[in-house]
Amino acid sequence: MSNKVGDETIRNVNLVSFTDPLLGTVVGQYKIESLVGSGAMGMVYRAMHQVIGKAVAIKVLKADFADDPEMVQRLVREARSVNAIRHPAIVDIFDFGTLQRTGQSYIVMDLLEGDPLDEYLKRFAPMKLKELAPFIDELLSALSAAHAVGVIHRDLKPGNVFVESKPDGQKGIKVIDFGLAKQADRAGGSVKPTNPGTLLGTPAFMAPEQVMGAKVTPATDLYAVGGIVYQALTNHLPHEAPSAIEMLTQKMAHDPIRPRQWQPGIDEELDAWVMNLLSREPDQRMQDADEARRALRRIVDGRTSGVRPALARPASTTGVVPRRDWGEARTLITEASAPSVAEKAADVSTGDHVSPWANTSIEHPVTSELEPTAPPMRSPFETARGEVVTVAIDAQAVAAPPKKRESQARLISVEVPAEEPVAQVPSRTPLYVALGTAIAALLLGLAWLLSSR
Repeated sequence: MSNKVGDETIRNVNLVSFTDPLLGTVVGQYKIESLVGSGAMGMVYRAMHQVIGKAVAIKVLKADFADDPEMVQRLVREARSVNAIRHPAIVDIFDFGTLQRTGQSYIVMDLLEGDPLDEYLKRFAPMKLKELAPFIDELLSALSAAHAVGVIHRDLKPGNVFVESKPDGQKGIKVIDFGLAKQADRAGGSVKPTNPGTLLGTPAFMAPEQVMGAKVTPATDLYAVGGIVYQALTNHLPHEAPSAIEMLTQKMAHDPIRPRQWQPGIDEELDAWVMNLLSREPDQRMQDADEARRALRRIVDGRTSGVRPALARPASTTGVVPRRDWGEARTLITEASAPSVAEKAADVSTGDHVSPWANTSIEHPVTSELEPTAPPMRSPFETARGEVVTVAIDAQAVAAPPKKRESQARLISVEVPAEEPVAQVPSRTPLYVALGTAIAALLLGLAWLLSSR
C-alpha cells in the first residue's frame, strides 16, 4: 500500500539518502518528522502538532521555485480553491506560510491513508459498476460543489483521485491537487485559458476544448470523469498512444472505442453514459455533475437513465484503430514559465497495463471488432515522402480549421520520421479504353464486310 498526502504519492521507498535540513525543525506549530513524498514542484513531509498531537502533511515548494511567482501562485491557488469549496470528498488545506530561512512557501493539509486511484486500478481494474459507483458518486458530488462556486479542476485523472482507507474499514475518495484549478466569476461559468496557445492538463484526460485552448466549463471536468470511468471499467484509456502528440491527434480525430467492445458485460445504459461524457463537443455532454450523478444512480438502480451518447462526428478518412502502447500518465504543462515538468510529459498513458497488441508479431492486427465509433483521421504529422518533418504545435493546431491554425505559441518541437513512400500502381484504364476501341472497330469492320457481300 502507498500513502498520499496532498497531491504527492508516497511509494514506500527511501526517497533520499542524505540528511534533509527540514527534518526535526518546527514549521509553525508543527514539528517535521519525516519526508514522505516528492513531486515536480514540492516535497511533502509528515509532521505533528506539538500541542494536540494531530498528524498532518506539509507540502513545501522546492527551493528552486521559491522565487518563482507562478509556482507560488499555484500553491496559493490550490489552497484558495479547496477552501472555497469545503467538501468532505476534497482534501482539506488549513494553513499557508513561508519558511523564514529559505523563503519557501508551504501549505498544511490532511494526511491521507490509502492509495491514489491509478494505483488502485492496477490491482482491481476492470471493476464492476457496483464496486465503482460509490467512488464516482462521491467524485461527482465533489465536482458539483466545486462547480457551484465556479471552481473548475482542469486536471482530473486517477492520480488526482485518492482512495482513502477510513478508520471504520470503509473506503471513500478525496479529490486532490487543485494546482491547475481556475475559478470562474459565477457558478457554472467558463474560464479562459491562462495564456492563449498553452496546454495545461494530462493528455489522456484532457477534453478537446482544453486541447484547443478554448474556454473550459464544468463539462470539461465531466469529460475527465468519463475517461476515469472508462479506464476503471475496461482497464484501457479512451485513447492510447506512445506520445502526447499522437494521443492529442487521436482525441481530436475520432471517438474512443465503446466500453462494451472491451467488456461485453457492461450494461448498454452505462456504455451510453460514459460515451456521452466523452463526447467531443462540450454542448453534447451532460452539462453538470448533478445531472450525471442522477443518471448514474438510475443505472445502478436498474432504471433507464435516458442518456444517449452524442452522435459521432464523421472523420474525413477511414481507418482502423492504431497500435497502442502504455506508459505513465503525467500532467502536461507547457507554459513558458513552467519548470522542466513539460520535459517529462511524453508518456501519456497510465499504469503497467499491457497493450492488446504488445505481444503480437502480426504487422496489421485484425480490428474489425474494435472499430471506433468514428474512424480516425490521417495524422497531420504524416507525409507521403521519405523525409523528416519538424512540427511545432500550439494548442489550436491539433484540430482547429485551417484559418485558425496560426500558431500563438510554439509549445513542442519534435522531429517525426515520415512514412516510407507508398509505391503508386500505374493505372490500367487507358489500356482498357484502347483495347475496347480496337475491338469495337474490328467488329464494325466485320459487320460492314458481311453486309457488302
